[in-house]
Amino acid sequence: MTGSDAPDSPLPAQHREGDGGEPDLDRLVAELEAEHGPAGRVGAQVRAAAGAAYAARRDDAVMTEITDDSADTPPTAVRDAALAEAPRYLRFDAPGAALGLEVTSIDDHRTLVGSVDPPGATTAEVRTARGSALFPVDEHGAFVAAEVPAGPVSLVLHRPGAAPVTTPWLTV
Repeated sequence: MTGSDAPDSPLPAQHREGDGGEPDLDRLVAELEAEHGPAGRVGAQVRAAAGAAYAARRDDAVMTEITDDSADTPPTAVRDAALAEAPRYLRFDAPGAALGLEVTSIDDHRTLVGSVDPPGATTAEVRTARGSALFPVDEHGAFVAAEVPAGPVSLVLHRPGAAPVTTPWLTV
C-alpha cells in the first residue's frame, strides 16, 4: 500500500496476536466450525484468518454500520453492463461520524477515495490481510489510499481527542 507505513505493531498489546487461550477467539472458532455442519472442523487457513481478525480488533473503537453499498444493487439491464466496472460506493455511519468511500478496481489492487464527516484533523488507517498503512485526511475530510491489495479491508479513523471509528471488515 502507498502511504505512511504503520508502526511494527500499531495495536495495543492487548490487541496483538499470540496471547493464546483467548476465550472469545475460541468461541469464534467454535462458531465457525458449527457453521460448517457435517464437514466438521475448520482448516488451518480459516483458523489463522480468525486469529488474525481477532488480534486486529479495536475494543476502544466506535463501530460504524454500512448504510449504503452500491454493490447491493448490481446492474441488471444490458445498458447497465458498463456499470459493472464502475467504482463501488459505500457509506458508513456511526454516532458523530460518517465515512463515504469510493473503491476503484485496478487489476489486483484497489484505490480508496474517502470523505470523512466531520472534516478535521484525522488519520485514516487502512487495514488489510497484509498489514496496515496510515493516510492523512485533509482539512476537507478527504483522503486517498492507492494500491490497496484486493481482499478484506477495514478502516480506522484516528481522531484527536475522540475514540477511533472503525468500519467492519469487507471484501474489496
